Amino acid sequence: MMNPLTQQLWIVSLIVAVVVVIVVAVLLELIVRTARQIDELVHQIWTGGKRIAANTVTLALLRETNDLAGKILGSASEIAKASSRIRQRTSEAP
Repeated sequence: MMNPLTQQLWIVSLIVAVVVVIVVAVLLELIVRTARQIDELVHQIWTGGKRIAANTVTLALLRETNDLAGKILGSASEIAKASSRIRQRTSEAP
């Protein structure tokens, strides 16, 4: 048979071990929940970043379109001047 003091030490140490296991389990659960929240926020940031990148690409294409439109406008202006000169010369012809 076991000494009563030894038995009490075993019981106390088992109770302390159970309490420690419960505390560790609670802390691990809190860590898992926090990690899931972080993962969700990272996903939202990633989605927002992709949308911003898509908009940035559109802006770059818009600048290129504006440059091309300016060139077309310049060419159209030259065509209009040339057609005006042709019109004047053909109306002056006998």
